[in-house]
Amino acid sequence: MKISDFGGENAVIRLIQKNYGAPVGGDLKLGIGDDAALIDLGERLLIVTTDLLVENTHFRMEINEPYLLGWKSAAVNISDIAAMGGEPTYSFVSIGLPDVDVESVEFIYQGLADANFAFGSAIAGGDTVGSSVGIVINVTQLGLVEREMIARRDGARPGDAILVTNTLGDSLAGLQLLLKLGLADARRASEFCVERHLKPEPRVFEARAAVKTGKVHAMMDLSDGLSSDLPRLCAASGVGARVSASELPVSQDLHIAAARLDADPVTLAAAGGEDYELLITSNPADVPAVIDAIESTGSTARVIGEIIEDTSVTLVYPSGTEGPMPQGWQHF
Repeated sequence: MKISDFGGENAVIRLIQKNYGAPVGGDLKLGIGDDAALIDLGERLLIVTTDLLVENTHFRMEINEPYLLGWKSAAVNISDIAAMGGEPTYSFVSIGLPDVDVESVEFIYQGLADANFAFGSAIAGGDTVGSSVGIVINVTQLGLVEREMIARRDGARPGDAILVTNTLGDSLAGLQLLLKLGLADARRASEFCVERHLKPEPRVFEARAAVKTGKVHAMMDLSDGLSSDLPRLCAASGVGARVSASELPVSQDLHIAAARLDADPVTLAAAGGEDYELLITSNPADVPAVIDAIESTGSTARVIGEIIEDTSVTLVYPSGTEGPMPQGWQHF
């Protein structure tokens, strides 16, 4: 049976978790199934996450730049540390390389180093090998979080408000512009959306501010898009969600890009992956405190829906009609 017939990435993860994952207990406080694993160090917990980027699957060099590839490779892992409420510490980078120019390697590592530095981390090790299938980058990122500030996917409760930070869909619009127009013309069409795709900003400071309020019930980062990631949070919590299409935060730049792409901004916002914004649930009474904390970092946050007891995840349109979320990124 092929992976696509078996149920895709989520089904494979469940298979690995059930049959091969280490059981939670002792020092291991959280294993497979969240944004990162948690290992007990006493007063604080060690956060461990890893992510793999493969050329022509996750990126294409004709519409990318080596420096930005390095930045993004670090940022997507740092985003997982943020999703747990933690602070990044060290990263370990393993890279497979064709026989490229040494300057390209330097640019990749400069991007990795700059992203680490920007969010309080540093490169502490890794591995380098030759590759006949293009560039392959794997980053293992470490972080630390205080025991009382841990954020997980499984804490959402019926009645919770659902919040997201900043705007959604910009990265997907940037990618589609890149694929349609190429790097130079895509930048001219929407520098903002292209930058959001090629140089994402992990929301470390926003996440820390949110968890310090003590009002966050559940949190994760939006790596595969709201329509893919919200169901994962709901599944972990045993709940469902209703999202208001009219409340999805859409930038003016996305409207401009969508017109150029002949696409629907709401669909881009709901389905778009690689925004790396935060998805948070909280008691409605505590929402102002959470929003105020996030806005103190310079970002914005808004309520887009509510957690419900029914395990369905739906999108409610301004007309009042309700339907499934548009399909987001699928690995298989």
